[in-house]
Amino acid sequence: MTMRGKALTVNLDFNLVTGRFLQRINRFKVLVEIDGEEFYAHLPNSGRLVTVLHYGIEAYLKKVEDGFSRRNPYRLFAVSRFGVPVIVDAQFSNILAKMAIEHGLIDGLAEYRVSRENFRVDEHLGTRLDLMLERGMEKFYIEVKSVTHVVNGVALFPDAPTLRGRKHVQKLTALVRCGFKSGIIFSIQRSDAIIMKPNVEVDRQFTELLRKAVAEGVKVFTLNSTFQPPRSIKIEPNKPTFTF
Repeated sequence: MTMRGKALTVNLDFNLVTGRFLQRINRFKVLVEIDGEEFYAHLPNSGRLVTVLHYGIEAYLKKVEDGFSRRNPYRLFAVSRFGVPVIVDAQFSNILAKMAIEHGLIDGLAEYRVSRENFRVDEHLGTRLDLMLERGMEKFYIEVKSVTHVVNGVALFPDAPTLRGRKHVQKLTALVRCGFKSGIIFSIQRSDAIIMKPNVEVDRQFTELLRKAVAEGVKVFTLNSTFQPPRSIKIEPNKPTFTF
């Protein structure tokens, strides 16, 4: 792990197998080809991925070693389309965001530490949030959103209507109203985005909720994560620029 100015380069602690993407079977399952043989693979991303997945593109997969592997022996981590690598593992965006926070890369979060992950603000009820940060007695609640949809240099979230995303924004807004700090990190998982916007054409309600949340004090952060095959990722904070 090395620091380069305001960027962080990390090496993956697992190996990736290279193959070809063939077909999306359902929401969380794809068909891939590795060394001329076809396999099912788990797709850890519920988005539509229309600007990401395409027949024949290069795929980077992690071999699954647990009992789940009998049905889906691989997990799709990233693909490369038109020479642009894209991390499709939405869950990995949380790991990258945590790394950026722990290394003090994100403006406004540099002095915080991660104290909780994937937790309910209310112990038995309520929406889960990704991260709780602390600085002394001060708490900062964070939700991380993985962004893979880019059109003409514009990163857009979501790429499908997101009831869950709306609930997250409402929870973050409620926390601000209660006197806490809260924010959302848009983790853009590809390098070809110049600006970041909420996708009003896909989910107008999410966009309006986010606009109101920002007006009330919810912070928006951006993080760009570029996969560099075969095993490294460059994390650059505060880019691309967020706008409505």
